[in-house]
Amino acid sequence: MVRFSRKKKKCVYFLGLWSMPYRKNKRTVLNRFRRALKIALQNHRFDTRSPTAFSDAFNLRANGTTVITRQTASKWLNGETIPDHGHMAVLVSWLNLDLNAIYNLNEQAGNEESLPED
Repeated sequence: MVRFSRKKKKCVYFLGLWSMPYRKNKRTVLNRFRRALKIALQNHRFDTRSPTAFSDAFNLRANGTTVITRQTASKWLNGETIPDHGHMAVLVSWLNLDLNAIYNLNEQAGNEESLPED
């Protein structure tokens, strides 16, 4: 969930993931997520250029969470936003995403070898 502060007109994230130590590196995390998602989709033989096909496939697997629109899928594929906890859990179980690689939870500074560049 995103909330905008009226005083500072600054985006404040209430998603618990953004409060972790990499908050300053939001763009890096978004790029890592985008790359990891595209690699996982390619490994599952999905067309990464089609947000409609991705959202349809995701919605078939989204038990216990809300469905996504093709616009949301497009934002995920382009690295503009990151899913909330419920949606991330579906992606992890479906596509076997490695959250350690995305969020660099192993705390190895400068080690981004786990995800290749585009």
